[in-house]
Amino acid sequence: MHENYFEDGKWWVSPYNFVPEVRQGLELPPKVQIHDAALRDGEQTPGVVFSIDDKIRIATKLDEVGVERIEAGRPAVSPQDAEAIKEISRLGLNVRIHTFARALKQDIDMAMECGAHGVIIEVPIG
Repeated sequence: MHENYFEDGKWWVSPYNFVPEVRQGLELPPKVQIHDAALRDGEQTPGVVFSIDDKIRIATKLDEVGVERIEAGRPAVSPQDAEAIKEISRLGLNVRIHTFARALKQDIDMAMECGAHGVIIEVPIG
């Protein structure tokens, strides 16, 4: 455990993580795995669109910093999204690549064709 909540230019966490009242009673696991959804969720921000090359660069960097799992995108969104996921899956990164799909057969089939390790299936309710 680090004494500081940051390392200049490398990482930062909330200083509240180190407040005794916050930590009291916590039983933290010996290892925490990171699941990153930036490649899918990032494009839901108005005005943000990643190119295939952008997605490959981001996935490569996430792998370099040790992220264990990447949500690489939703193939049903566009042929470009499907191609980006396919290319990322072919890179042989250490990170596990997952796609995102609605609970529809055609979406799941498209997701499986990307060669990723797994598919996260969305089942909206309400």
